[in-house]
Amino acid sequence: MKKIIALLLLTIVVQINLSAQTSKTNDAWDLLLNDVKVRFLYSITYNTYLPRPKFGKELKQLNGAEITVKGFFLPVDVTGSVFVLSYNPMNTCFFCTGSGIETIIEINPKDDHIKKFKNLKTDNYIQVEGTLKLNAKDYEHLVYVLDNVELVKVIK
Repeated sequence: MKKIIALLLLTIVVQINLSAQTSKTNDAWDLLLNDVKVRFLYSITYNTYLPRPKFGKELKQLNGAEITVKGFFLPVDVTGSVFVLSYNPMNTCFFCTGSGIETIIEINPKDDHIKKFKNLKTDNYIQVEGTLKLNAKDYEHLVYVLDNVELVKVIK
């Protein structure tokens, strides 16, 4: 009887631990916003201050992993070929209010999804799936880049 109770308790603990790990990867914004410290360092090359993120241990584990994340869609250029997913809507996004570069993700859609993204409107709340790349040194891109992105659904 004691062995059965011990086995049952062990099973419950393992299930709780697995569900906690799953919720962390499903709620990617929690890590993207909180497991990074961003400092701005002066660059002689660019003659401005540039972000230098220091990613936490849990966030580093997601580097190269496929994640699903929800956010506000923002087209960035007039050609409609550069896209960003924002934690905040346009009127409170990083570009407009300086809320933090960790609140936006660069989106690189799969070829067969580009048209879907071009048809979205600013501030559509969407769910996407793609491969997360943490970027600490390439200033031509944001600190978070999502590659091979698929538009899962438009929520509103």
